[in-house]
Amino acid sequence: MPALLSLTDAPLFNIWEHLLGDLPAHVSLSHTCQRLREVYSKDDSKWQAALFSAGYGLPLRRMTPIDGAGAVSGLSWRRLAVCLVGHAAICEIGSCTRANACFAQQYAQLPYTRVRALHPRHPIEFHPLYFYLHFSQNPQTSSSQSHHRRSISAHLPTPSPSPSPPPPPSIPDAVSILLTHLPTFPECRYAQYGPLCTHPNASCAFATFPPVERLEFENGDGEVFMIVENPEGCTILDVNRALAQLIPFDEYHLDVALTHYQELALTSGMSLSQYASTISRDRGFLDDHEYPFLHHIVSSM
Repeated sequence: MPALLSLTDAPLFNIWEHLLGDLPAHVSLSHTCQRLREVYSKDDSKWQAALFSAGYGLPLRRMTPIDGAGAVSGLSWRRLAVCLVGHAAICEIGSCTRANACFAQQYAQLPYTRVRALHPRHPIEFHPLYFYLHFSQNPQTSSSQSHHRRSISAHLPTPSPSPSPPPPPSIPDAVSILLTHLPTFPECRYAQYGPLCTHPNASCAFATFPPVERLEFENGDGEVFMIVENPEGCTILDVNRALAQLIPFDEYHLDVALTHYQELALTSGMSLSQYASTISRDRGFLDDHEYPFLHHIVSSM
């Protein structure tokens, strides 16, 4: 230990470089002794580098009455790293705890350069959790993409009326999107997605490899119906929340949400208003989640 305490920062940061991609090792090492805790606390960008190399970013925080649009959460990169490692220890969903296992080898070969330094024409793959977000069509890079936009377009064609061959997938179904934002039964908290924001590992996984600052989604007519932006790299949660803006505020989707809330309230033994008050305090790891239609349902009772 005296030898470790006498080391300068440089060799300790060399250890850091060898551990890029292994987030649990970084968190464990930072708790080993006061000297390492001091080194790990000096520069939060080191934690950002560790998270990037593990395939994680920080989703943009939702606008609140206090924060401006697009304001990021109060989480430091270090606190986010600890949050991800802690959640992985209790979550039962493999695609959350091992959210970036599919890209681990690619990240190991990708030097940490931050998102904006990536070449805009670098080949891009979408994260498998897009299936959870109800995409199934492989995205294509837009031919109009410029060197400065760093954007890609996911073309989602309109289904063909012909029964054969099978129609291509359309824009994701609004009810399916809605279910990814509604609560689950308490006993299913770590066994089911919904809302996604209660699963930070899945939420913070970059939506693409390599990460990009901007995603544009086009329909079969070439019209952009959704844009996702995050200067530190678009995450799965960024996309999920952009999709929520596509949910129509109509009687049908309101009834879907009401039925869901009533079932959960009945199971909990509470009235709907009591249940709403209870779950509204659970705002996800960014402390900014609001359950769809809940306020409107309760206020109209």
